[in-house]
Amino acid sequence: MTGWLDYFTTGLETQMIEVKERGEQVIRRDVLVQKHGLNERQGKAIEFLLVHGKLTIQDFESLCPEVNRRSLQRDLKGMLEKELVLSEGATNQLTYMLRG
Repeated sequence: MTGWLDYFTTGLETQMIEVKERGEQVIRRDVLVQKHGLNERQGKAIEFLLVHGKLTIQDFESLCPEVNRRSLQRDLKGMLEKELVLSEGATNQLTYMLRG
């Protein structure tokens, strides 16, 4: 029984750590959205960045398939102007990352 209990508590610990990290990401996203007055699409971009670290326009298009590319580019430009994200790379290969 001790081996099973050890297995169970280790699994529970792992799950609790994942829940805590996910909760912190959601709170950070909500704070950034409210503080900077971001729209729903920009909030999705922030959430993606918190999880993956980087975002391309192709990633953003897959998050918001019903929205045209030009609108998504304006959303990203707005986040750049608010100094929430940094961009690097060539025009067609821009990658966006959260600032500090």
